Amino acid sequence: MLSLISEQDNDAFARIFQKYWQELYDFAFIKTQDTDASEEIVQELFVNLWEKRQTLRIANLRSYLFVSVKNRVIDFYRRDIPAQLDSIPDLTLPAEYPIFLEELEAAIEEALAQLPEKTQQIFRLKKFEDKTTREIAERLDMPERTVEYHYTQATRTLKSLLSGFLSLLVWLFSTSTF
Repeated sequence: MLSLISEQDNDAFARIFQKYWQELYDFAFIKTQDTDASEEIVQELFVNLWEKRQTLRIANLRSYLFVSVKNRVIDFYRRDIPAQLDSIPDLTLPAEYPIFLEELEAAIEEALAQLPEKTQQIFRLKKFEDKTTREIAERLDMPERTVEYHYTQATRTLKSLLSGFLSLLVWLFSTSTF
């Protein structure tokens, strides 16, 4: 069916849309609890699929669609949650809030500095530049499995190095009055 779509077969696209739309919508809704956002996420995915149909190289359509929805949900939270927080009139953050963010950023940078250079580079590309494993592998001219290994090592190490700081931060905010 993917090859038919790349040849602009509207019926093949409609069958894929009908087969996956509800399941993808349900998945997005579970993650967002927002009907409008879930509809928009799935609609944008299918629009993107149609627009890029001739250049996409998809090995497993179902996996591609669900990973795409997951990434769009993440983008939804990155984009919409700060705006929602800004619109809450009586939300008062503790005066220390900017300091905590600066300290968290410094702690992350310090923890990253303890990683091997290649592992740091891969983590930064994946987390801060939103690069896929494939894009990183191509850029660094290494197997995707190697990229996955470095990323896994980075997340394990950072979780360990930052656990104390994050626990303290959670405790401080849980005892503050907002």
